[in-house]
Order: sequence, then structure tokens, then C-alpha cells
Amino acid sequence: MFTEIVAAGTKAGVQIYDLRRGTKLAQGLGVSVNGRYGFDLCDSWVAAVDEKKPLCHIYMLNRGDTGEKFTFPFPEEIACVHVLDSGAYLAAGAKSGRIIVWATASGRMLRSWDAHYGAVTSLSSSEGVLVSGGEDAAVHVWVLSQALDHFATRDSAVTPVVSLTDHTLAITALHLARPGVISGRGRIYTASKDHTCKQWRVRIEHDGECYVGRAELLATLLYPGLVNDIAVDKGETRVFAATAAGLFQTNLFTYGRSDLEDSTETGPVALGGTSDAVLSEHCDRYPTADRSIAALCLNFDGSLLVSASEAGDIRVWDTASRQCLRTINDKQLGTGITQLSSRLAPPQLGGPRASIDMGLLRPEIIAEQPVPHKISSISFTPLQRIAQGAGSKTSTAFEASVKQRLFDVTRDMAHFENTLNVSIPYGQTSRADVGVLEGLQPGNGSSERQIVELLQQVERLQKHHVRTRRLNDELYQGAVTEWLGARQKS
Repeated sequence: MFTEIVAAGTKAGVQIYDLRRGTKLAQGLGVSVNGRYGFDLCDSWVAAVDEKKPLCHIYMLNRGDTGEKFTFPFPEEIACVHVLDSGAYLAAGAKSGRIIVWATASGRMLRSWDAHYGAVTSLSSSEGVLVSGGEDAAVHVWVLSQALDHFATRDSAVTPVVSLTDHTLAITALHLARPGVISGRGRIYTASKDHTCKQWRVRIEHDGECYVGRAELLATLLYPGLVNDIAVDKGETRVFAATAAGLFQTNLFTYGRSDLEDSTETGPVALGGTSDAVLSEHCDRYPTADRSIAALCLNFDGSLLVSASEAGDIRVWDTASRQCLRTINDKQLGTGITQLSSRLAPPQLGGPRASIDMGLLRPEIIAEQPVPHKISSISFTPLQRIAQGAGSKTSTAFEASVKQRLFDVTRDMAHFENTLNVSIPYGQTSRADVGVLEGLQPGNGSSERQIVELLQQVERLQKHHVRTRRLNDELYQGAVTEWLGARQKS
């Protein structure tokens, strides 16, 4: 049996638990996660956005770790993040409505563009397609190969291949059930504050110059409360919704007679449509003690549903019987849960090795290699704050390094002040400045006289700066000449 983990975003950080046992495996402290997409993770690291400051916290995904690997600032206030291509890229949605994409290995900002009129509230992706939702009640579908191509777009604005605009209030959650959106096989599920969840079929084609798409609304699910989060099983037969009125399960297919004339066969019939909405009376409600559910997620095969209430408890449900199997209690969850995410556990957290090929015979030397207990390094470089043009080298305009402890220089500064020679012009000027500043007290003279004295001091400082700079240049040239002469002799 594969080991699965569930990650919870809270005001105290990111908490990671074993899904079936409920034991805590790791945690990332020092960041207050806010929103449905405040953090995201891959097999080796976790990226989290601080709701109070425009900072990105990166944590090593190791058992028992609590501190961040490093922290660096974002170029602007970020509302949500999303990991692309198993950690090769990181996308972020800004509160200004912009979407920014970086390459994590180099830290290069690949592209940033205006996507929404309000803040970007949700991001999701599948096979080179990025879907974004915002406070402007719009959902946009972007083809990354086209959006990140500077030569194709030139100076023109990046435009979505298709937009979904049937919602009336801000988007709260997105879900891409399976791969194949770009070929029309997959579907997109969107949830909004307007109490609805919509199912879409999106078809994307290439007309020879660029990608174009069209969208078709398949079903509308109406709930009695604001929809905070949604989850869909792999077969796209059930939709789970976390709402302010409780936890609901909607079966998208029912068994009945076919709509074709003269047909006596019965089979699965899809609910909803472009004109009819599936009301909450047709949904199955879970017997939760808490009325408002903040977040939820499904496990890999859809047999377990994980829900989080605003009170701060996590419950694991059996989707077949809708019975609560266990409750995860932790003091860190009491601060409030904003997001849930589940995935197969990586090797360092007890999951299967990534090098195992199912059904294939592996060499003995590979089979006997021990599974590493912890990862010591990650392929993640601090992200740039300035976008670079196509073909340019990696920017050095901004580079955030790993947090380091700064040494105390108080003793060195005191030694410098004590050994300062007052005979040099710098010492005389600095003490004269101190005397002038001490004399700037109310009632000690007119303001004009004080301004004149300050201007004189500024002029003397400028002259002193020129002399000091000239002396520094002479010392540098002398040192270089002496070093070159000694090297030639040796």
C-alpha cells in the first residue's frame, strides 16, 4: 500500500501528516498561510506565501523538519502560488492581478503579465495549460508555451486562449480532474462565492499562428452556502464541495432511462446542463458537527475524503459510506486551517522510491541502494524580482541568499572609534559636525545662521570626500603595482 500524506496550511505554518495514521511527519513554521492556494509542494520542497509580508518561504520536505531552508521577498504582494511540472516552475498570482512564472532551478523570471482586474485567487495546471481565477469572477485558460514565448507575443499583451465568465462573484477554487485539457478530454471545475460550482469542457486548437479555444458549460451545481473548496474524483463522477453550510457530495451521473426515443435501455445519465442547475436537494450531505467547512481534498484513489473546519480540526471520511474514520487533532491546527492538499509520500517521508519502475526488472545494484532518510539539497534558486528579455543571461539585479547569522560588530566599531586619529581631516570634520548638531537646539540662535553653518560643513565634507577618494585611488594603484612586481619576480 502506498503511503499518502496530507498537508494543511494554517496561521502557524504548514503541517504535514500521514493520511492513514494521522501522525505528524513534518512541519514548516514561521509563515502564516492565508487562502486556498497559499502554499504548494513537490517531492522535495514546500513553497508558502506569508499573508502579512510579500515573502516566499521554502522548506525542505524532510521528516521532523521545522525551519525554512531560505526566505526571500516577492516583487509584489502575492495571493497564491502553484508548482508546475513537478517543481521545475513556480507560478504566483499577485494581488494586483498579475501572474508571474519562474524557473526554480535558475531563479529566472520567465514572464509576468496582467491576467485579472482583481487579485488572483486560485491557480491550477495540467499538461502545459495554466488556469487562473480571480476576484473579478473570471476564469482564464493559458497555454504556457504561448504565454512564455517572448518572440511570439513580442510587445503585445498576453491573452488567454479562452475565458470562462459565467460566475458573478469571486472565484474561490479550481480543479482539473485529469490530464487532457488541451485536447478536450479533461474538464475544468470552478467554484465561486455565488454558491455555485460549474463544470466546463474546454477545447484548445492551434490555427497555425497561435492557440485558440472554446468553452462549453456542462453543468451548474447550486449549494446553500458559499463554496470554499471543491474536489473531484479521478473518474469525474463525484464532486465534493466544502461550503459555509456543510460538506456535500454530488453524483454527476444517475441511472435512468435514456433520452433517445424508442429506447428501453437504462444507463448512467448526466445531471445538469446549460439550462438546469443541480440543487442541493440532490446532493448528499456529510454529518459534520461544524457547519462551515474551510477546505477539503481527496486521496489518490478517491476512497478517502479529508475535510478541515474553520474551528481547526481535520477529519478523514470514507466516501462510500460517508462515515468519519478518524480525526486529526493538533495544537498547531487551532490557529485556523485555510488549505488542504494530499499526494503520495516522497521517499524521505516513507513513500516509494522514484527510481522504481513498476513491472520491470531492475539491476541488483540499484535495488540494493538504501533509501535516503533525508534530502540535503534541493534544486531551487532564489527567484528574481525583475523580468529579463529573451536570450539574456541570468539577472543579477536581485539575488536572495540563504539566511545567515550576522556577526556582532559592536566591539570592532568601539575599537575603531578609540583608535581614530583626530589629526586627520576626517576626524576634525566629524567632531566639528557633532558640535554643530549639538548646537542645533531651540533658542540657540537664528535659523539662518544655523543653515549657513550647515552649508559650510557640507562644503568641507565634499572637499574632504574628494581628497579621500584620490588618496584611496593612489593606495589601490600602489598596492596593485607592488603585487604585480612581486608576482613577476617569483
